[in-house]
Amino acid sequence: MAWLVHRLISLAVCAGFFLIFFAGSWSDIFRSVPEQAERAYTAEKYENALELYQEAQTRNPDSDTLAYNLGNTLYKLGRFEDAGGQYGKILEKESPALTPRAVYNMGSTLFQMGRQTQNQEFLKQALEAYKHSIVLDPDDEDPKYNYELTRRLLKEQQQQQQNNRQSRDDKKDDKQQQNQQNQEKKKENEQQVSQQQQKQLEQQQAQQQPAKMSKEEAERILNALMRMEKEMQQKEKDKKRAATRSRGPDW
Repeated sequence: MAWLVHRLISLAVCAGFFLIFFAGSWSDIFRSVPEQAERAYTAEKYENALELYQEAQTRNPDSDTLAYNLGNTLYKLGRFEDAGGQYGKILEKESPALTPRAVYNMGSTLFQMGRQTQNQEFLKQALEAYKHSIVLDPDDEDPKYNYELTRRLLKEQQQQQQNNRQSRDDKKDDKQQQNQQNQEKKKENEQQVSQQQQKQLEQQQAQQQPAKMSKEEAERILNALMRMEKEMQQKEKDKKRAATRSRGPDW
């Protein structure tokens, strides 16, 4: 009998330890899936919360609360486009309880998308969402703050876009001016080359043509020829006289 009591006590101690050790896991078993997802979300275990919310939404796809919580979880994970899709489901139904918060969160989602992608259209849509959120809850200061923050970011992006456009235009003008200068310089070089070639051609032609005789040289050559002719004529006369003197009497 004593051994039986001892055995029961040992089993009770082991069971108590088992209950204490696995209390957390057992408590989750008795919670619903949305409750488990909310607990994971609160603990910032967003990947785990996402799986649980997606499982719960599969079972209850028309739940606005699940769509809202799933959108918040996706937002925390940086999946802004998917988060916007969940908030959009609520806005399509115009749920009175969740629409104000969904509109505000949609504005924040669009703001993040616009900031990441530098897409001004997202920022403009975020401004409209914050405007709507202010109308729905005028006492809430968060939409007013975020509206001003979004407006400033949009203005900065527009200014940056204008600066980039001006910079591109300036570079384009500089390039066109440089091209024009290059064309003018090329044309000038071609003209210089053409002039040099023309000068060389004229020099070659001048070298090939006989040198022109000056007037003085022509007169000098002409006088020399005339003297030579006179000398030749004189020599002929002298020869004739000599022949006449040597001829004997003609009997």
